[in-house]
Amino acid sequence: MIIIRILLYILAAASFGYGFMLYRVHSGSYFFTIWWILGLGFIALGLSIRFELFKKLPLWLNIGMAAIALVFVILIAFVLVKIVSYSENKPEKDLDYIIVLGAQVRADGPSRVLRYRLEAAYDYLKTNPGTLCIVSGGQGSNEIMSEAEAMKKYLTESGIDENRIIMEDKSTDTNENIQFSRQLLPEGASVGIVTSNFHLYRAVFLCKKNGLSNIFPIAAKSETFYAPNNYLREAFAYIKDLIF
Repeated sequence: MIIIRILLYILAAASFGYGFMLYRVHSGSYFFTIWWILGLGFIALGLSIRFELFKKLPLWLNIGMAAIALVFVILIAFVLVKIVSYSENKPEKDLDYIIVLGAQVRADGPSRVLRYRLEAAYDYLKTNPGTLCIVSGGQGSNEIMSEAEAMKKYLTESGIDENRIIMEDKSTDTNENIQFSRQLLPEGASVGIVTSNFHLYRAVFLCKKNGLSNIFPIAAKSETFYAPNNYLREAFAYIKDLIF
């Protein structure tokens, strides 16, 4: 039991530390607090073992809590495996369209996440000159222009013909990205979804949920430092989309 408690306290320290680092670098959302919550959970579990609190609870309650925790861990693990399986892929050639999903635009241009997506889109468009591109993303309250406009500007300045680029500039989240972009697509078109590797599985799921079937994933790279946070956030987001 001592080894288990030490391991739990190490996990708590790692969770608190990682959450603090995410806080310091302004990760773009408040999801980093999940790591502090996990840290508190590891400490609480360690103390419960230390003071044998579980022995003071009814057996049925212990079994119930253990069962819920086990199901939750298995579910998250299963979703994470599916997400990771979409992280690396070889894009299908000569698609009719690609849809580039938006991300934050800063005062000096596309954020790093969005730039990586645009680089993946640029590479595909250069290799497949017959493919058209839908750039999808509205304007947030902290953005100087719509994400679609920023993406079109980046791609045209990189040498992509503006006649190949279609803007969808009303969406505010991934589901709307897909819904509004679908309205711009002809029936039966083959479509590539360009987004961050950690985001692909949920994006493809939402495409199918919104009636798009001829869908192919195109992964953009992402920062390794943010990977644990990004993948865990996507797992929770996927479960939410699955339920609602």
